[in-house]
Amino acid sequence: MERGLLSDPELRQYFDDVVWMYLFQDFSHDESDRAAERVAIRFGITVWPQHFLVDPHTLEVIGDTGRTLESFGAAVRAARVAEGPGMTAAGLAASDRRAAELEELGEGEEAIAAAERALADPDVVVRFRAVQRLGQAKPAAIVARAVELLAEPHDQTRFLVCQAVAAAGDARAKGRLEELVERPEGSRNPNVLRIRAVEALGRCGDAASVAVIAPFASSGEYFNGLTGVAVDALVAIAGREPAAPAQVAAVLARGFPRPPGAGDERGARACVALARRVHEALRAVTGRDVAFPTPYDEPARATLAERWRDGG
Repeated sequence: MERGLLSDPELRQYFDDVVWMYLFQDFSHDESDRAAERVAIRFGITVWPQHFLVDPHTLEVIGDTGRTLESFGAAVRAARVAEGPGMTAAGLAASDRRAAELEELGEGEEAIAAAERALADPDVVVRFRAVQRLGQAKPAAIVARAVELLAEPHDQTRFLVCQAVAAAGDARAKGRLEELVERPEGSRNPNVLRIRAVEALGRCGDAASVAVIAPFASSGEYFNGLTGVAVDALVAIAGREPAAPAQVAAVLARGFPRPPGAGDERGARACVALARRVHEALRAVTGRDVAFPTPYDEPARATLAERWRDGG
């Protein structure tokens, strides 16, 4: 982005069209870093670099600029801001103070009660800090409201709720988790949101969840962390749901990745690692023992998949 867009001299034609803001975090968690983090939380930033347009009245993200001069110009021309005063500077400052106060809460029941009250705050950053605090001090409060909290189109909040549900193994939010896996709407980082939701389903999902997770477990995408997480989640579901093992085995038998082309050593290592993960998952689910081929090439992949489909 720095080389392809921000350093382009032609970008100057847009200098007066927008107010520019640069956000930097050093992750030291000191006072200034937490202030920067609150900005990132407000806009759902969980991966860098990001470059987008924000409505100054509502503070809603209204456009992704992309990383080229052409995409930036198109985003600026298409942007439309809301009418009316919207969020004021004083209101934003007050919200930021409430969020900062939650960061400084002490221990004890009074602090937990303050965090629970903050779950109803109108500001997204305050609500997130409340979820963060309760996730540490009283995760049951988060699990009890998981369905409601997972409906909020905010990645950091949903990440924490998924983690709390996964730790508790509570199935009340199972349907909402499945919806997020299928359609991670409102997410700026949908792959990670899916990872968190699939991890939670691994603890609370049932046989009906297998079909939701299946496309990711059988994708063969060995450079995507979601693939292995999905494989592990299916094994966990098969281990506690009597109706699931046969269904899970059929999904996993389709999950052996295709080897990359010659000379791609990094890809080959990742491919074999995923293939072995799928292989061991099938052994765990079926109780059968099939030899893993060496070398793992395309003929070996096809034979291995066929042997698992045919019952070994």
